[in-house]
Amino acid sequence: MSKIAYDTHLHTNYSTDSSTPLSAQIQQAVRLGLSGICVTDHMDYGFPPELISKKEPCPFVFDPVRYFEEIEDCKSRYPAINIGTGVECGLQTAPSVREKNQSLSADYPWDYIIGSLHLIDGEDPYNSSYWEEREADVCVRRYFEQLYENILLFSDFDSLGHMDYVVRYAPDGYLYEPEKYQTIIDEILLFLIRRDKALELNTSGLRSAVHTQNPHDFILKRYVQLGGKLLTIGSDAHTTEQMAYGFDLLPDRIKKAGLHQYVTYHQRKPVFHDL
Repeated sequence: MSKIAYDTHLHTNYSTDSSTPLSAQIQQAVRLGLSGICVTDHMDYGFPPELISKKEPCPFVFDPVRYFEEIEDCKSRYPAINIGTGVECGLQTAPSVREKNQSLSADYPWDYIIGSLHLIDGEDPYNSSYWEEREADVCVRRYFEQLYENILLFSDFDSLGHMDYVVRYAPDGYLYEPEKYQTIIDEILLFLIRRDKALELNTSGLRSAVHTQNPHDFILKRYVQLGGKLLTIGSDAHTTEQMAYGFDLLPDRIKKAGLHQYVTYHQRKPVFHDL
């Protein structure tokens, strides 16, 4: 039976929205029998403090030096599991944020960088205010448009995180039909393929009201149809209970889309794993 042995999207208490110690996530990975993990805490420069309930002057920013020191210490304490150094880099079009993201990418020895969009025109779709007084289809389309604008401006990442993340927070009753947005979706996917960027298959959506991974099967199949071959896999776990969530469902879905391998990253280079 095929098994996903690596979870490459995990959060710890270095992320504003998690209180899980790094060691606790590693211990859980060992208990689950995973071969490896990559710790990818949020670095979302310029995230508006007023948009989160946990008030911090600079939310979603951590000290990379301290981060690397703790990960290196954990590597020595837990030699039975491969622990990668990663970061989830928040995409924004603002020049000041792009400059910080570029420095973040260049200045530290990351194994893996996820590029993710969490803000749309300065608003977080997690908050109901993003959806107010607009049709849900308009809100979703704007997300894809902003995502494309962002990756054109900054692409020093290895995998595009949770590509249709926005639908997790759509109003009750919204019917998500990714075919409606195929033109802009194809532009995004073709950009990734031409630049040898991976697409992330993120299972956190399975825990949401939409009950589907991000991206949707339609997008995954479209990525493969257009020539995509690099697929990363992550649970987006913020707690130990969420680690590797839904991974048992993925091999069949990935194979149906036309792929028989997934990748992890070491020193920013892909490593292939058979399903």
